[in-house]
Amino acid sequence: MKPVLPFVETMITQSCNLSCVGCTNYSDIKHSGYVTWAEGKAHLESWLQRIDIPDFGIMGGEPLINPQVCDWLKGVRKLMPDSQIRFTTNGLLLEKHWDIVDLMYELGNVSLKITAHTPDRLQNVVNRVFDSYDWKPINEYGIDRYITKNNFRFHVKTPNVFLKTYCGTYNDMMPHNNNPVQAFESCIQQTCPLLYKGIIYKCSTSGLLAETLERFGNPNYEHWRKYIPKGISAFSSNQDIQDFIKNFGKPNRICAQCPTKENTQQMISHLDTVTFK
Repeated sequence: MKPVLPFVETMITQSCNLSCVGCTNYSDIKHSGYVTWAEGKAHLESWLQRIDIPDFGIMGGEPLINPQVCDWLKGVRKLMPDSQIRFTTNGLLLEKHWDIVDLMYELGNVSLKITAHTPDRLQNVVNRVFDSYDWKPINEYGIDRYITKNNFRFHVKTPNVFLKTYCGTYNDMMPHNNNPVQAFESCIQQTCPLLYKGIIYKCSTSGLLAETLERFGNPNYEHWRKYIPKGISAFSSNQDIQDFIKNFGKPNRICAQCPTKENTQQMISHLDTVTFK
């Protein structure tokens, strides 16, 4: 029997149409390109030989920027017919891509989450989602959602505060060097391992750290070095994969790079600082 990693998400593009200070995926800065389904399929097929993934997330950046979104949804469902697929979007492009919403409904066992960074611009699309299908309310894991008979789920989350994950600016960024347990308690990615370029990392903030530092000339690298993770690959040892899974939903030493709730200077009034790119 293969070990089970309860949830994994992947970023099919780091590009986003919004800039949110404190974005845990560093998508507030400009990016280009996207991950093709052929690339994603190769990585997933390798991993599914080693582990079971009952819950798989597709995100960005803004995932609807990727022109192969439909291929991703159909492909993941074919590879993982019994797994839930989570799809997270800021919703701003949904009306232009309503076929993707219909596809999620047709596939079933898909959870559509709109993160409402710009709630005043989303009412029409939210109303359309509600009016298009037969929903009933459900509470799962403390989240109020709506669900159809074929397990298509929908909910809207409006974040009010972001905790910026590093000190300073990108050009002189520094880690917080906090107590890792306290930092983990403040984390919004406690159970969100990231599959990126075939490697699974503890979270997107850590998994994308090395590339982000390199982009800005590796500022204060001597302070960051201990926080750059190796992650695990589909070719890692059984022990390394089992150790990673055991740490799912638990603090890790690399969590010390991030803020705690006591770092009030890192609290960003989110809805007041969102801008369009």
